Amino acid sequence: MKTFGLTIIAGIVIFILGMQALMFYRLNENIEQRFALENKLNLSSHQGSDSWIQDAENWNPYQELLQMRDQTEQLFNDSMSRFHKNSATDSFTKTPALNLKDEKDSYVITADVPDADESSLNLAVNGRQVTISIKTEHEQTTDNNDYQRRERFEGVYQRSLTLPGDVRQAGMKTEYKKGVLTIILPKA
Repeated sequence: MKTFGLTIIAGIVIFILGMQALMFYRLNENIEQRFALENKLNLSSHQGSDSWIQDAENWNPYQELLQMRDQTEQLFNDSMSRFHKNSATDSFTKTPALNLKDEKDSYVITADVPDADESSLNLAVNGRQVTISIKTEHEQTTDNNDYQRRERFEGVYQRSLTLPGDVRQAGMKTEYKKGVLTIILPKA
């Protein structure tokens, strides 16, 4: 039994290391493509060989990390979906998409939460920290058909995020329409 457990742990570690190696391989390919583009455009003769890193239009490290995260999540979802295709959640993140927009007088947060129970909405603002909690309802089926794939979030969704600036909690507005929760927080 102990050997079986060690074998499973070793398999998971090998899988994770393989995923990490794949991501580094893809990152290396992207870097080589950028160097090739730089050489093709002959930019290195004027600014040095690292000019593409200094130019914000050519390379954004934050965007690269977001793309790597999305690719890793997609890889996990695709490779692991066969093990839990009939389960209620088909994603490892279990968090619906969320946007934070900085407008002139307010911050606007939008979250995709289809089938949400509006009465379960709970918002907490503590300084610049916002915590959103909402429950999505379980879809009841009248037939005995099994799902072949389930990707829509189901259950309790809780997310905390830090705003770029202070807000006035008194003027906060919320709206839930067509599966999108919108929260407007006026700036202080």
